[in-house]
Amino acid sequence: MHSTTVRIQNVFGFFTTVAFVVAFFTALSVLLYPASPTATVDVVSVKVIKGRPQYYSSKQQEYAFITFDLDADLESLYNWNTKQVFCWLSVVYGGGKGTKHTDNEAIFWDAILPSVKTSHLSLRNEKAKYTINDISGRFLERNATVRFGWNVQPHVGALLWGSVEVKNNMSPGGLEPVVKRL
Repeated sequence: MHSTTVRIQNVFGFFTTVAFVVAFFTALSVLLYPASPTATVDVVSVKVIKGRPQYYSSKQQEYAFITFDLDADLESLYNWNTKQVFCWLSVVYGGGKGTKHTDNEAIFWDAILPSVKTSHLSLRNEKAKYTINDISGRFLERNATVRFGWNVQPHVGALLWGSVEVKNNMSPGGLEPVVKRL
């Protein structure tokens, strides 16, 4: 009646449909369990150092080096559909006068948390992985806010994003200028 090829195609088509339906319900089931992660960040110190972007450049830029304390509990982000969680700390600040860049964000620390065993972060006097500099070359006169953000990367479904704003801001009076050549 039907050839072997047609029967194999029908079986494969049926199993593909079942796999997509199971994946769809898996992605939807994550929405039934809302996540409530918590995080607190304390900026210990911020040092702004003047230096050159390249050794052959005569232009001076300001580089910010941040030391911070971080306590985060991201366990509620993990469920049966979580592959890994990417989290980061960033500085959000406004652009200078006369610049077209009004809102700026620079990431200065990040981590990949592959399992629920690594979901509790408790860092003390941690130094930033990346230095912060602005496109204008000036960072000292900016008001900045630290933000802790995360991205849940699921096995199936949409990426979930979230962030927590830190209460204490980095104001120009709180920045410690250090004149040093890099």
